[in-house]
Amino acid sequence: MADDADSKSVVGNHVWVQVPLPALNSKQSASSFFIVKNAISLILCYNCLMKLVSVDKLIPGMVVSENVYTLDDRLVMPKDTVLNEKDIERIKSYSLYNIFVEEEMKTVAKKEDKPGSDLPPSYSEKLRNTEEFIKFKQHIEDYSEQLEESFKMLANEAIPLDVDKLTEPVYHLFVEAGGTAGIFDMLHNLRDNSDAVYMHSLNVSLISNTLATWMKLPEEMISVATAAGLLHDIGKMFIPSEILNKKQKLTEYEQKALKEHVLKGYQLVKDKDIDPHIKNTILMHHELRDGSGYPLHLRNDKIDEISSIVTIANVYDNLTSKRVFRDPICPFIVLEHFEQNGLEKYEPNAIMTFMGNIVNTFITNRVMLSNGKVGDIVFVNPDHLSKPTVKCGDEFIDLAHNKGLSIVSVI
Repeated sequence: MADDADSKSVVGNHVWVQVPLPALNSKQSASSFFIVKNAISLILCYNCLMKLVSVDKLIPGMVVSENVYTLDDRLVMPKDTVLNEKDIERIKSYSLYNIFVEEEMKTVAKKEDKPGSDLPPSYSEKLRNTEEFIKFKQHIEDYSEQLEESFKMLANEAIPLDVDKLTEPVYHLFVEAGGTAGIFDMLHNLRDNSDAVYMHSLNVSLISNTLATWMKLPEEMISVATAAGLLHDIGKMFIPSEILNKKQKLTEYEQKALKEHVLKGYQLVKDKDIDPHIKNTILMHHELRDGSGYPLHLRNDKIDEISSIVTIANVYDNLTSKRVFRDPICPFIVLEHFEQNGLEKYEPNAIMTFMGNIVNTFITNRVMLSNGKVGDIVFVNPDHLSKPTVKCGDEFIDLAHNKGLSIVSVI
């Protein structure tokens, strides 16, 4: 009978039951990665040193014993957090019912007597100290190095173009991030890497997958968007490194040479046995619906639907990431650009879906305003997505009605 029963062991006074789990395909949708992540760690514990507490009964000093996620798999609070009033407010804002906390409470950290110390650690600060974030950062940097080697070999036609093998690390990163929305928690805190090719390609692949998922595209098309995002800049293998890494403004000749990456990339893959959407994306990811893009100045529906998704991911990651010639641009400045130019330059459904979802990943994140004040985002204005309401101390500042104010950084 032991072979048929769940695996059971006794440690001290605790009884642990390990539930056997089915194998899951790593290329399931992003929503499935949340299930994978949680199913792998599904262990039933009896008489262990944690308890399930209603969110309404949380009090400062309680210690989170397991990562807290939303139903759409966004990390709300990392484990081992000693809850304070702000943490509890954040958890309640997601309409969660209950969470696991340790039996033993701890003292809430006292505020230091220095400027800005009246605020507890921000969500981003806490996230960057978690084991999950540290592992994700290390792995995406490792995968970036692997991708560089693969791209160089593909450019020299030393290896065949195996799309499934190339995208496999992307799906591993989804699992580590906790799913679709968790990806942006990670990427928003990895903006200091100035690699404009390999790390950028991984980021664009992750964002393209997420946007395609938000758009509720079929699984097959989500996989294609993921691969297209990863390969969109492969033509940069043929661009001199002194142009790619130049810190000064490019000359007119250098700008023209850089734009050649779309044609050179397309030439590399046009005869390969890969999905046509991927080929089109490599060629068209700088095309814009008003005809102002390149290389063909295509308009509207002449642009491939998957390329339209990758274009948005490419622009967002390019602007919000550090580059050798500038610091990262605040995401809310980029959102304002999308609000002003989005429907003219980008596919309407894709850009509206992106803006409507990306802004929600910043709820309760701490930001700095253009007047120097610091506060937390508490409400998204559906009519002005780049202008949310920010709580600074006891003051609620609606940026939609304060035209002179804006968000200059997420901290």
